[in-house]
Amino acid sequence: HSPKSHFFSLGELFVLILNEASTMAMFGQVVIGPPGSGKSTYCAGIYQFLTEAQRPVAMINLDPANERLPYPADIDIMKLVNASPVADEFG
Repeated sequence: HSPKSHFFSLGELFVLILNEASTMAMFGQVVIGPPGSGKSTYCAGIYQFLTEAQRPVAMINLDPANERLPYPADIDIMKLVNASPVADEFG
């Protein structure tokens, strides 16, 4: 990955995941819903469950407006996108 950043490119991330997946079955979830529907609460719960079960877990936040994640995000879109100017312009 880039020496200027600690972030992996999407391609590098897939290679890392596939290397890990060669030794175990992998599953994933995409959680979608309207604001306030409990997506972050669900993700925090599933993160807690998987870590307590000693299962590998990677959390990816794709909501640039969610400033308070109740779980650690391995990849966070907020590091790349600022939703405030868009919200200000388009309301």
